[in-house]
Amino acid sequence: MAQPLPNEKELYEQILNEKIKMSAEIWDLVYQCIGDDISAINLLCQFYYNSSEDIPVEEAKKILIYTRHIKETVQQLTLTSKDNLFFPQLADNIPLHPILREMFTHYIGNDVYMINLIVEDSIDPVCPVPVSLEKTKKILQHTRTIKEFINKLREVTLMA
Repeated sequence: MAQPLPNEKELYEQILNEKIKMSAEIWDLVYQCIGDDISAINLLCQFYYNSSEDIPVEEAKKILIYTRHIKETVQQLTLTSKDNLFFPQLADNIPLHPILREMFTHYIGNDVYMINLIVEDSIDPVCPVPVSLEKTKKILQHTRTIKEFINKLREVTLMA
């Protein structure tokens, strides 16, 4: 779980006070790309966790595909210019406000990084082992944190 930014409360207040919003196109991308990939990771992990089984190496590799998609989407959302934009439909909405870019990078970026560390440690090509139940639980905690951040940000930007 990404540690809260030291000024998190003030950032959310600033979003409200300055009426910082995100367009429907950005939210569609967040839910379709990031949300769908988080759901896929969550479903995969939850299946094995509920079955009290370790995640097999080949299944764990799928998690890295999903996290790569998430990282690519966050990189697009946090661009500071329209150069190298993969999603031309977002050209009118990029760059995001600096606060939103910072929050996406911090909260989603850090949790995705931690998921990658957990999975890559298990599937190390030198000595691959299934992802243990304990590690699966940690991945689930990170996916929950990402979902909570997205929901909170959506709520605050809709109120702004």
